[in-house]
Amino acid sequence: MGFEPQIRHIIENRDMPLTGKRQTLMFSATFPKNIQELASDSLQNYIFLAVGRVGSTSENITQTILWVNEHEKRSYLLDLLSRLREGSPDYSPESLTLIFVETKKGADALEEFLYQNKHPVTSIHGDRSQREREDALKCFRSGDRKSVV
Repeated sequence: MGFEPQIRHIIENRDMPLTGKRQTLMFSATFPKNIQELASDSLQNYIFLAVGRVGSTSENITQTILWVNEHEKRSYLLDLLSRLREGSPDYSPESLTLIFVETKKGADALEEFLYQNKHPVTSIHGDRSQREREDALKCFRSGDRKSVV
């Protein structure tokens, strides 16, 4: 967790009010053990609240991890999304898909590629405005866009 030293530096060496004289909240989608320890070290009356089981997914989410050669990824993704769209026995027509990529540029490129291939898609990343991100999530949740990059 690359940001732990920076957080420790801010808490321990800056003009931060002492523990007990400030309110500090920490949020994380995964909250790994070393970040839990950081929170415990730096928060008074540390409370850990988890939704669902830590380290597991919700029972209504299916995770699939596939290894595909770099030059075959787009073709494989098109085939996979087409099977989902056609109602493969493993998925329903209402299924939604999250696709993770490495870069903002990669997200934009993949969104354009999928759109050009007639797939309902949107993307979310840090160069989007808050309004654009909220609109993308709304379209995704409603099923108007079946995939989000």
